[in-house]
Amino acid sequence: MEIWTEPQMEAIHKMLNPRSIAIVGATPRLQYGGRFLAAALKAQDRVRVYPVNPNYDEIQGVKSYPSVADLPEGPDLVGIVVPYHQVLEILKACHAKGAGSAIVISAGFAERGVPARRDLQTQLGAFARDTGLRLSGPNCLGLANVKDDIWATSSSRGAKGVTGPVGLVCQSGATAFGPFLARAADAGVGFSYIISTGNEADLDCSDFARYLLDDAATRVIAGFVEGFKDASKFLEVAKLAAERGKPLVMIKIGRSEAGARAARSHTAALTGADKLYDAVFAQYGVIRVQDYDELLEVSQLLAHTPKPEHPGVAVVSHSGGVSSLTADMCGLAGLDLPPLSDHARDGIDGILKGFGWAANPADVTGFANSASFPSIMEYLLDEPQVGTLVIASAGADTQAEQVISLRQRTHKGIAFLWTGSRSETAGLAKLKLANIPVFYTPDTLARGLRRRLDYHAWRDRRLSDGFAEAPALSAEQHRAIGRLRTAARTTLSESESKQLIAAWGIPVTREVLASSAEAAVEAAERLGYPVALKVDSPDIPHKTE
Repeated sequence: MEIWTEPQMEAIHKMLNPRSIAIVGATPRLQYGGRFLAAALKAQDRVRVYPVNPNYDEIQGVKSYPSVADLPEGPDLVGIVVPYHQVLEILKACHAKGAGSAIVISAGFAERGVPARRDLQTQLGAFARDTGLRLSGPNCLGLANVKDDIWATSSSRGAKGVTGPVGLVCQSGATAFGPFLARAADAGVGFSYIISTGNEADLDCSDFARYLLDDAATRVIAGFVEGFKDASKFLEVAKLAAERGKPLVMIKIGRSEAGARAARSHTAALTGADKLYDAVFAQYGVIRVQDYDELLEVSQLLAHTPKPEHPGVAVVSHSGGVSSLTADMCGLAGLDLPPLSDHARDGIDGILKGFGWAANPADVTGFANSASFPSIMEYLLDEPQVGTLVIASAGADTQAEQVISLRQRTHKGIAFLWTGSRSETAGLAKLKLANIPVFYTPDTLARGLRRRLDYHAWRDRRLSDGFAEAPALSAEQHRAIGRLRTAARTTLSESESKQLIAAWGIPVTREVLASSAEAAVEAAERLGYPVALKVDSPDIPHKTE
């Protein structure tokens, strides 16, 4: 079965690379509709922009049209910012006009937890799939083609970001255009695209990730996911990502019950069992991280360093304390810091002349800010067991230029642990501009290097051995799944769960489901004492409840 069709990918392409944008619900006020228009107008020298609002002849200096039908063309992209109950009719008008794609900013759908609103969201998705007018949202903040500076978003954070090879797909729009965009700009991490998917009535995070796999400007796909609407589709993306050599780095919400509840109320996402996701991510090479900074730092590391030819790490610093702590964190992460050869040790000793410590890690004192520092780094990088060099320091522009020059001459990986102020401009700004991966704490550096090493080792195994194929379902297994689907629920009771796994040959306890006290006594006598009595309900997933 074909998962992604050419028309579907073409619709996403128009959404991310529009030549014309209409904003239905544009206003002079810089609220959602007004902000979307203001963001789109940044590219008006390259993109035709059409505000749609019958109450205005002109908005933000641009002619306004009374309806979609009055537009001079069918736009590549329509941003819809109207009350929830008007959205479906607007989509019908967009389809009639020949629009290529739509972003529904409007909220008030499944996230409200009301059956009628869920049904309305279902209608939006069905309409999009039936007509080919594919949509992102509802309840999202839009997207940005950062590399071409085209912003189709209602974000209040403005429309400005650093360009780079990381594609960000985020179910939460406020997270995509809030902490991720702000922190990425601070850290010098550049995006190719920023995509918020919201409630995913039609296109979901897997669909956009699939598009990014074909995008030459994207080397790493970063994701912030509360839940998957179609897990099997995501697994296909993970397989293709392994083939293409594009790492998937993700924050997956739902490690705690509190997080799972928050996700359900936010985008109506079902987070699923967290341990299951850990296992699946490990099997499919998805790199799971914990927070905003780690996602950005690990993505930057993978995007701007080559596959390590050797697992060894060398560390050099101006400080013995800094180098020791960095080495300690690397050791805790299971990284190898191989001892130096006589050639490297003697060469570095000859430069230090009795100062510092010629070892791995290396404490080179003030020589980290000298003309001799490139020679020290080269001795370390030339070690046959070393695949990655870590510089832990906070030098000025000269040191940064030395590191950048070395990176241009070597086929090995280089990462920087910045030990000074994050607001410092000397040195740090040059490192960011040159896309040297920068970390700010030894533990995050060590975890990032570990994840990079593990990813490439995993991919080598997968390219060699392939992915395991699940056997075809038996008739009994099909029947078990069919019985559960008729329940039309997302949670199973204990007895239903046991019936399901029993179909796969997993032994379960002997039990009888009883609906009355008399039936329970009869069942106990058949089973034989002693017996345990338990409540069986899909509404009580935990025994403590």
